[in-house]
Amino acid sequence: MKDLTTFTLSVIQELEDEGRFGTAHVYRSMLRAFQRYWESEHPKNEIRMRKAFDIATIHKFERHLLERMLKLNTMSTYLRMLRAVYNRALLAGLTDYVPGLFKHVYTGTRADVKRALPPAEMGQALDISASLHRELKEAQIWFALLFLLRGMPFADLARLRKCDFKDGVITYRRQKTGRQIRVHVTEEAAELIRRCADRRTDSPYLLNILGDENCRFPLGRREEYRHYQQVLRRFNRKLKLLAAALRLGRKLSSYTARHTWATTAFHTRVAVGVISNALGHSSVKVTETYLKPFENEMLDRTNKKIIAYVKKCSIRQG
Repeated sequence: MKDLTTFTLSVIQELEDEGRFGTAHVYRSMLRAFQRYWESEHPKNEIRMRKAFDIATIHKFERHLLERMLKLNTMSTYLRMLRAVYNRALLAGLTDYVPGLFKHVYTGTRADVKRALPPAEMGQALDISASLHRELKEAQIWFALLFLLRGMPFADLARLRKCDFKDGVITYRRQKTGRQIRVHVTEEAAELIRRCADRRTDSPYLLNILGDENCRFPLGRREEYRHYQQVLRRFNRKLKLLAAALRLGRKLSSYTARHTWATTAFHTRVAVGVISNALGHSSVKVTETYLKPFENEMLDRTNKKIIAYVKKCSIRQG
């Protein structure tokens, strides 16, 4: 097994066998992107490992991604996935060690796009009394729960089970990291849970998000993941319509509530470590990526305060 395609497909299969369909999906997207690049450089030639894992090849692949006008974070994700495949192939003895193979390509994470809502607009989005079409009202309730349940990811909200909610507390494991999270459910959140609860006795789901009459899949199965992706796409479309209906100043997405919770906590002086634990991040570095754009704003405000204070003291002495 010396070609990249076959080896990467075996990695993808291993991930799917473990139920890690989201990660497998990213690996598959990376493979398709690399195959497109390889076909443009070496038509009809298989992707030999030792030729693929070459410094010149990695640089050309990065340039190919840039020419396709991919976002920097998408490009970085593909390069990190390719690096992960390289590390696996290296351990399996299928390729040679190349010092600094990924040293000079971009594998970082940029957080310059602000996804969070200012408090006033988030307040509008949480106002369930607003008159809306039934489908938009449902999307608004889901969105509100994402925020009220401590910035819960939609992937976790959709998959909450009835047994996860007990004595006013939701206990669940994050889909992305496997980390256990405990969230106290406020009265407001409990009321919204009652409004969109999956009341069918044969359904394991707490909320009627994935519980469709025509789609009843066991948790963790490939079909359930595909169904979730369809639901997520519909949810994001409805959120765009919801933002327009509420006349918000920016678009909404399934990420907005989580980012808004994190940045609101940051602006109210909650420690980054506490925010990281609340969100269930794998490390504080992930949280810092969320908050990076707002750090400069806070520093700028601090700078203005210092300048104003010094000027004020100067006037007093004069």
